[in-house]
Amino acid sequence: MVRNNIPIVKPGDPSPTSTGNFKVYSISHFIMTFDIGIITLVLIGIGYLIIGNPSDSNLPEWLVVIPIFLGSMIFSAYFNKDAIKGKSPAKRILGLIIVDNKTGEIANPIKSVIRNITLVFWPIEVIFSLISPNRRIGDFIAGTKVIPDNQTLKTELKIGDIIIALIIGMIVIFLIMILSYGIREFNKIE
Repeated sequence: MVRNNIPIVKPGDPSPTSTGNFKVYSISHFIMTFDIGIITLVLIGIGYLIIGNPSDSNLPEWLVVIPIFLGSMIFSAYFNKDAIKGKSPAKRILGLIIVDNKTGEIANPIKSVIRNITLVFWPIEVIFSLISPNRRIGDFIAGTKVIPDNQTLKTELKIGDIIIALIIGMIVIFLIMILSYGIREFNKIE
């Protein structure tokens, strides 16, 4: 069904993507990992140019907060890869878009970050995408799905929602770091 030249996706309609989630996931993961890797290497290089080897530095220990904050911002970008108009770089290349499963409108940035938080459990997501080629676990949680982008769906860029989504991504990364640190410290005790 089409209303005002905008296709209306009814709840329960199967996603008409012919590429499948696994292909999209693989390309998206490669692009985002490559981009994040380059940014991280550049920041590490700048850090070495400014302070030299961190173990030889006389800087206060509390400055470790800066790379943790920068790291959480960089990795938050991975969770927010679809936040701008429902398209990650891979989805732009493949001509796909993320939409709300109920309304058929472009998914907002908050739904996009919720959808992508499940990528922390990527092995499970990969297996699930092989079983369910139309929707990932994150799609079910966020109430979204991926459809072909016919360029008729329009949305406003809501900076407030993007900022909230970035903060959600940073909180998740920070919680993962705390959990990782806690597990490491717990293993030292045993």
